Order: sequence, then C-alpha cells, then structure tokens
Amino acid sequence: MRMRFDAVLVALVVASALGVISAQHQARKLYAEFEREQARAHSLEVEWGQLQLEQSTWAAHARVEKLARERLGMRPPVPGQVLLVEP
Repeated sequence: MRMRFDAVLVALVVASALGVISAQHQARKLYAEFEREQARAHSLEVEWGQLQLEQSTWAAHARVEKLARERLGMRPPVPGQVLLVEP
C-alpha cells in the first residue's frame, strides 16, 4: 500500500514538473513573439512619421502653386475677376 502511494506521488510530481516545463516554454515563446510585435510596432510608427513628413512635403503650398503654374498653366486671377460671396 505504501509503495502504491509513493508511486502515485512520484507520478504526480513528474506530471507537475512536466507541466511547469511546458508552461515555461509557452511563456518564453509568447514573450519572444511579444518582443517581435513591439519591434514591428516601432517600425510601423517610424514609417508612419516618414509618410506624414512626405505628405506634408507633397502638399506644401509653394509646391502646389508651382505645379499649377508650370503643368497646368494656371495663374492667379486679376482683381476684377474675383467675386466675394458672403453668406
């Protein structure tokens, strides 16, 4: 009877140890994935900042005016052509 009890205890200890090992492995795997995703998020933030800067460059007033003059042949209206509409 005592041997059976000891065998059950040993089996429970081994099962518990295997559970701890499995949980540690899973935790390490998840932490590594978490770090990869954090690095990816940082990279995307940097790219977003670069895209915002690029957008502000492309939409700069002086650039738009220059393109309108050169490519589209647009000119500012003469004062007599401007009509102000008030609500």
